[in-house]
Order: sequence, then C-alpha cells, then structure tokens
Amino acid sequence: MKILIISHTYCAAINRVKWVKLAELYPECSIKVVFPDVWPDVLFTHDSKTIENSGFSNCSFLPLKSFRAGNEVLYRYSFKSFVKIMRSFRPDLIHVEQGDNALSYFQSIILSKIFCPKAHLAFFTWINWKEKRSLKYRLLWSWIEKFNLKFSHGAFVGNHDAKEILKDKSFLKPIKVLPQLGVDLEFFKPSEKKNKEIVISFIGRFVTEKGIYLLADAFSKLVKDFSNIRLLYVGGGAEESSLRGYIKKMALSDKVDFVISATHEKVRDVLQSADMLVLPSYDTNEWKEQFGHVLIEAMATKVVVIGSDAGEIPNVIADAGLVFTQKSTEDLYKALQLLLKDTFLKKSLIDLAYKRVQKMFSHEAIARETYSFWREIKGI
Repeated sequence: MKILIISHTYCAAINRVKWVKLAELYPECSIKVVFPDVWPDVLFTHDSKTIENSGFSNCSFLPLKSFRAGNEVLYRYSFKSFVKIMRSFRPDLIHVEQGDNALSYFQSIILSKIFCPKAHLAFFTWINWKEKRSLKYRLLWSWIEKFNLKFSHGAFVGNHDAKEILKDKSFLKPIKVLPQLGVDLEFFKPSEKKNKEIVISFIGRFVTEKGIYLLADAFSKLVKDFSNIRLLYVGGGAEESSLRGYIKKMALSDKVDFVISATHEKVRDVLQSADMLVLPSYDTNEWKEQFGHVLIEAMATKVVVIGSDAGEIPNVIADAGLVFTQKSTEDLYKALQLLLKDTFLKKSLIDLAYKRVQKMFSHEAIARETYSFWREIKGI
C-alpha cells in the first residue's frame, strides 16, 4: 500500500519519527511524507529545506514550496511540484492532517481525482469547539468544507469532542479517536532528579486561557507552607510581559523562573529535571484544550501530571494523574499540596502514567492504530 502523508506538522524533525516507526513496523507500506519547506510557528520558524533520510527505503520525507505558510487553513503547495508527486507516486491512500476545511486537503482531493482516482482519502482534525462562522466564511469556505467531507473515506480526530462535531456535520464515514502524535520514548525518557528544590513546571503558550495566572495564584499559596519549591514557566506568547509583572507584584520573582522559546530538546531537558507538570487550561467559547501533548511527554519522563477538567485533558490523564476543576485556584492548590505531602501517591501515579504512555501514546502504539484504521477505510 502506498500512502501519501500531507501536513505542516512534519516540518519538525522530531514529529517525523511517527512515520519512521510505522515504516519499520509495516515494511509492505511505501510512505511519502510531504510538508512545507518553511513554517513560521509561535516560538520559532521551522526551516526544512534540507532533511535527513529516514533510514528506511519505504519511508521518505519531502519538503515542498508552499504559499501562505503559517496558516493551517489557507496554506497550499506549489501546483507544479504537487502534480509531479501525484503523477509519479500514485498513492493508494492520501492522509492529510490539516482539518476538514483546509485548502491543502481540497488541493489533494482535486489532484487525486485526476491522477489517482482510486485513492482513498482521510483527514485529521483537532477542532473540539463549535467555531463561529462569519458571513464571508459561509459564502466562500463552507462549500470547500462540504466538498472535503463528501470525498473523504474516513477521519482521524484528536479528541472525543471533535468526533461529535463531525457527526453534527452529518459525516457518516468511519471516525477514529487518536492523537496526531505519540511520544518518542527513546527521546523523552526518565532521568535521575538532582534538584535540591521541588520543581513545578508549566510548558505551553503564555495566554490567559492556558491558566498561567491561576497557576501563579495556587503557587503563591503553596510557598507559605513549602519553602523548597520552585515554579518554572516554559514557552512564550502574548502574556509574557504581563505574567512577569504579575509574578513580581506577588513578590515571587525569587521563586519563579522562565525559559522562553524552548526547542523540543529543551522541553525534554526541563521535564527530566522537573517533579511536576501542571496544565491548568480552561474552556472558552473560541477554544478548548485539544489534547495537551506535553502531558504524555511528562508521563514518559516520569513526571507526575496535574491537569484541569478542560477539553481533552481528563481523557489523556485518566487515573494516571490528578484532575482539578478548571478555573479553581483552591482545587489546584489542594492537588499540588496533596502531591507534595504524599510521596507514595506521587510515585504510584508516576508508575501508572508511565505504563499508560507506553500502552497508548508511544509512537509505536499510534502507528499500529493508524495502520489498522487505514485498513478499515480501505476495506481490507
């Protein structure tokens, strides 16, 4: 089976491991992964004009020139280059991880009808809230979404709410709930903690809905009872300056550290030296936590996880960490306090989380589930 993968996600080399693992597990597959050669991200720009070989003859990566890079819905590929791939590769299945309304998916469907009409098509979506559609969208874009859904043979969704939203759109094809990416257990692995202080970490975008101020409030209560703790914010975003000011106002500057624009390698290093990872997001009308990938990275490095009950977070953590009521400073404070006092509970949760990530969220686990669903879509 020849599979063409299309997604900006694979601009990041660490994410390509997913397909290398699948190629290793299923040598009968021939996999070609296409992504933009440049992609501006929140923290840094990915430049993928030169890439390393996968090491497997049945898996190759190909960066292509694209237009409107940085916009997941509007970006599309150089027509000439894309046509060349379709004509030469002629995939049996096209797997596009850009959402049901993406121009790159529309482009893929159109070209598949011309050059590989028997190919099956699948897409991936994270969207787990009902988006407000402008008049312009309804007039110009809704037909693209309907077209993409009509010609799809199946869908991968990153969370349970996304599945229900697709059903509400009358999408009656097979749907598989599966995160887009697993975690590389050879990269994110446990390390002996050597800190004299207990490090509570946050990793993500510095925006209000991520609960960054809520975490600061809970930490300000904790330091009154525990002198050997530190708080570490890793990431970046619009609220960085405001958050620093908030920390200073609460006289916590000597207890709080920041790491800005962290690479994947830096995130791993942070987790390997951290004791806890907190994801205190809360739902808004425009956004919900779609998965919380840093949770499974923390699980893999044997860091205890604490998350709110927002979005998909409770389904990711399950019984392998603590879940608190979103927007509740008191509830978060109690969860942190409990783990600081009860070392046996902390170790038990860490062990449960490590087994959970091995079974459900490793690259190998995601690869097996992906391949199984491809076969279901193709009816084999």
